[in-house]
Order: sequence, then C-alpha cells, then structure tokens
Amino acid sequence: MQINDEFILDIKRLGINGEGIGFYKKMAVFVPNAIPGEGVNVRVTDVKKNMAFAEVIEYKHISDDRILGIDPKDYLGLSCAHIKYDAMLKFKKELLLESLTRYSGLKPRSFQVNDCLASPKVNGYRNRSLLPVKFGRDMHMHVCMIKPNSNELVEISSTIDQDPLIDELNNKILKASEKLRIKAYNEKYNDGLLRYISIRVNEAKEAMVTFIVTKDQDDIRKLAKEVISFDNVISVYLNINDKKDPGQLFGDKLIKLEGKDYIIIELDKIKYQVYPKTFFQLNTLQAKNMFDLIKKACKLSFKERVLDAYCGVGAISLYLAHNAKEVVGIEYNSDSVLAAKENASLNKINNASFFQGDAGELMLKQIREGNTFDVIVVDPPRQGLDDKFIDAILASNVKRVVYASCNPQTLAKNLKRLSEKYNVNSITPLDMFPNTPLVESVTTLTLKK
Repeated sequence: MQINDEFILDIKRLGINGEGIGFYKKMAVFVPNAIPGEGVNVRVTDVKKNMAFAEVIEYKHISDDRILGIDPKDYLGLSCAHIKYDAMLKFKKELLLESLTRYSGLKPRSFQVNDCLASPKVNGYRNRSLLPVKFGRDMHMHVCMIKPNSNELVEISSTIDQDPLIDELNNKILKASEKLRIKAYNEKYNDGLLRYISIRVNEAKEAMVTFIVTKDQDDIRKLAKEVISFDNVISVYLNINDKKDPGQLFGDKLIKLEGKDYIIIELDKIKYQVYPKTFFQLNTLQAKNMFDLIKKACKLSFKERVLDAYCGVGAISLYLAHNAKEVVGIEYNSDSVLAAKENASLNKINNASFFQGDAGELMLKQIREGNTFDVIVVDPPRQGLDDKFIDAILASNVKRVVYASCNPQTLAKNLKRLSEKYNVNSITPLDMFPNTPLVESVTTLTLKK
C-alpha cells in the first residue's frame, strides 16, 4: 500500500478518535468522518508499519446512522457530531468492549456490560471553557479552538457542546476588550496581553471568568470591573502566565479581581466550592448520574469504611458520606486536598477526612496501621491506576472495588491485574462527552472467594 492509492473500503467499526476503521488486505485503514456500515472510496494519505490512513473521495453507501448535512470538520473537537445519538451510544459500548477484549485478557461475556448511559444533555452540556484569544484578519478579537494535528488557531463564535451562556459571555468580553484596546497574545512574536479566557458556569447560571494574561496591567483590571457588571457574572480572576510554553495554560499567580472567591456547583444537595483551577466534572448532570452509579455499586448501609483514591476536591467522597460510616479521601494535589476539606466543612460533613500524598503509599500506610476498608472507590486520570496502588489494593483484600474510568484502554489493562484476586461483576459505560468518542464507565469488582 502506498500514499495516493485508491480503493473501496467497508467501514467495520469506530476508532478511539472517532474515525471509521476498515481493513484492506488485512491492514487496518483509519478514515476520518466515515461510519461503521458505510462503503467508501478512499485515497491513502499516510502509511505506517501496521496501519494506514485515508480520506474519503466518495461515499458509495451512506449509513442510516449518519446525520446528513453535518461535516465534523466544522465542529472542532467534536469528531462524532455527524453520528445519530442512539447509534453513538452503541458505538461507545463497542469501543469499551473492544478495549476489554484487546487489553484485559478477560472475556466480556463472563460479566455484565450494560448499555451506555445517555447524557441528559446532548448539546450545551459543558460547564467550563478555556479558549485561546486571537486577533483576526477582520481586525476583531476572537476566541479560538486548535485545529486537530496542528497548532493552528481557528476562530469560533459559538460551540454546540458548551453552555450557551459561555458563548454569550465570551462574545461580550471580546467586545469589551476591543473597546479597551487590549491586545491578544501572539505566540509567534511572544507579544500581547490576553492569552486565554476561562469561564465556568453552574446550573444556577452563575459564571466565574478568568483572564489568563502575560502580565498584570491596569487595562485588564478595567476589563474586570466591566465584566463583573454583566448579568450572571459573580466572580472575575486574573492569572499571570508569562511562559513561552504553549502547553502551559495557567500560570502560578492567581489574583481575584472582582466578586466572590468561588462558584458553587451542587449535586443532590451536596455543594462544592469551585475555583478557577479546580478540576470538576464538565458535564454536571451526567456527573450526578455517574455518582449515583458509584453509590449504588458501593452497596452502603451506613456501616462501611470507604477509601476514595484520587479523590480530587472530594466530589465522590462527600457524595457517599451520608451513606457510609466513614470516608477517607487520598489525593496527590495539595490544593485539591485543601478544597476537599473546605467542601466537607461547607456541607457540615464530619465523617470524611482527606490526606495528601501518593495513593499507593498512603494506601499501604493505612494497611500497616491496621486500618481496614469495606469499599475502595477509584477515579484516576486517563493514565489509570499506577502499579504501586494496584499492589496496595491486592494486598488489602478489601471486599469491593468500584472503578470510575475515563479511558477504556487503561481500565482494561488495570482490570487484567486486578482480576488476579477480584471478579469483575459489571461495567456500565456512560456518555459524559456527547459528540465525541470519549467513554467513561463505572466497574464493580468483588474479592474472589
């Protein structure tokens, strides 16, 4: 196979980046914008050792699962916007099953894999944006998204995944910035002031705005005074990032300029204080569904001691606390631990405690000190559980483990090791990010007898 070769390809399944995958002479061919069940005439754009990449020249057969008239290239970051929602839920379950089959060494038929849980909102579900700012050829400022596989900034005025209030505020802030003659940052020349605009909103339609700038300047403070007067805005922060590294979004210095210190995100009467740099689930309503799944999987009866690893700001810990005897949260980030303690105090929860440090080391320390747990809940980042923490789980002999995952591949690899001592009982995939191929899931494991 060579670049520019053309052939007809049947698309068999969806890839982890939302591309269609077909097989030509036993070689996997990845085709953006193609959907399983479609027959496409393709042109090869790149060839690797065990795979190839191609573009669609012509659709010979169009799937009934396609939304006609939508080109995902027009929806940056939403590579599955052209797929009907019911079909996308099925594809996400298949993506999970594919990872389990390939990486876990387990047979998915040996345990229950439920259908993918739909998001309450398909559009407008994201409660946070963090977008770069650019001065365009039309002589106006724009927020942008980064074009896939490049560093190119593409101007946008709205998005279908963000809360509409975010788009509205971004456009008002840009107009106010132009009026004050604030310059957008230019990475090529390392020049300009305003690098990014970050906006968080909650279900009460309150907004926190953060300006990420190269330096503190009077004009930004004037902008903050104007923005705090906008409807819905209750807090304005300044973050200084003077580094040339495009991969570093936030700088170290954070200054509150106007309004409240934080906004409140509420899930089932549990309130969480959220700051500009706080990690919190981006799809609020689906986060509640996920937390409910975790609570159900824990089978709490007010008698259990629960360990919540990678606990962040205590989101899951506090959600479980009312149904447990005690919850212990462990988290590496010290700022998150402080926030978790503040959230416990805010909700008057006295049976949750939080500790800072490496999850594996803290877990082993708890075991050495004679502390036992009835349930372990884990919600790790995309790289999954590290070997040290898995060793600690296996040494603990805890009866029940509930694993919230945002990456099917690392979940599957972790389950391969955990299955040495644990049975996988069930996995429920969730759609936390509609119009994307990302799959979250909740897995229940019990100690083998």
